[in-house]
Amino acid sequence: MDTIGKSYLGSPDNPKTAAIVCYITLIGWFIAYYALYRNNRTSLAAYHLRQTLLLYILLFVINGFGYWANKEFIDALDIIWLVLWVWGFCNAVYEREKPIPIIGALAETLFEKL
Repeated sequence: MDTIGKSYLGSPDNPKTAAIVCYITLIGWFIAYYALYRNNRTSLAAYHLRQTLLLYILLFVINGFGYWANKEFIDALDIIWLVLWVWGFCNAVYEREKPIPIIGALAETLFEKL
């Protein structure tokens, strides 16, 4: 197998690296954006950065309402959020640019300049 000219997973040159790292906490999102994406802009990385940015904003909103809302309702929303996160992460691992259900299209329109 010829590996000359191919970037390995974990390499800053591999667009899959930024797509995966952005799913690993909010700090991972900042690392993916500032350390990996800004120097090597690819559509795969941009797509997943947009998706995860809205996911993390949604998480903060859900947990912010947790102080005033019913605990069971917030727990259900957290489980839905986790399912959406896993869905997006699997898409990043398999290098797919498929929108996350419910929020994917909204993320594309809100953060199209990213």
